Amino acid sequence: MANFINGIDVSRWQGPDINWQKVKAAGNLFSYVKATEGTAYSSKFINMGKKQATDAKAAGLKIGYYHFSHPSAANGVEKDATAEANYFLKIVKTFPAFNFPLVLDFEDKAMLLSKDDSQKWIIQFQKVIQDAGFQFMLYSYASYLNSHLPTAHTLGQIPLWLAQYPKTFDINKFPPNPKGWTGWDIWQYFDKGKPNGVPGKACDMDIMTKDFFGKY
Repeated sequence: MANFINGIDVSRWQGPDINWQKVKAAGNLFSYVKATEGTAYSSKFINMGKKQATDAKAAGLKIGYYHFSHPSAANGVEKDATAEANYFLKIVKTFPAFNFPLVLDFEDKAMLLSKDDSQKWIIQFQKVIQDAGFQFMLYSYASYLNSHLPTAHTLGQIPLWLAQYPKTFDINKFPPNPKGWTGWDIWQYFDKGKPNGVPGKACDMDIMTKDFFGKY
C-alpha cells in the first residue's frame, strides 16, 4: 500500500487505556478520535476522547477529531447545525492540537430531513467550522449520501472520509464514490479491527492517501 497510510479511529468503545505505542508499532500512523455528539455529550466520554488523543499524540501519531451529528429529532424537527458545530468547536479547543480537518460524521439513522435540507445542514455546519479558521471534512457512506442528498448537490469538493466494508479488503479495488464525488481522502474499510494495543471493543480501520497525510 505504497500510496496509502494506515490508521484507526476510536471512540468511547475502545476505552481510555489504548497502548498507542503498540498501535503505532503495528503500522498505524494516524487516528481520528470522537470528540462530541449532538449538542450534549457525556463529560465522561469527552474526557476519554481527550485522553485517547493526548496519548496518541504522545506516541507520535497524527490526530484528528470527529463529531457525530443528529440533524433531525425523532419527531422530524430539524436540529441546529450551528449549535452542533459550535459545540464541537468548544470541546476540541480544549483537546490537544490536531493535524487534520475537523470531521462531520453524517450518518444518523434517524435522519428525517429532506434532501435539500440535508445539504443545507451540512453547508451550515461547514460554514461555522471554516469561519472559525479550521478545515472541514465529511464522513459517511456512499449509500447514505446518495439517499439523503440531492442528485445535483454542491458538496463534491468537500474532502471525503468514506466508509465501506468489503468482504475481502483489496487495495486495488476501491469502493464506489457517492454521487458528486470523484474520490476520497480516507477510506474506512473495516469496522471490526483488533490492532495490537487496542484493549476495548473492535475499532475501525482506515487508510489515508499519502498526499492527504503529507499535506498535514
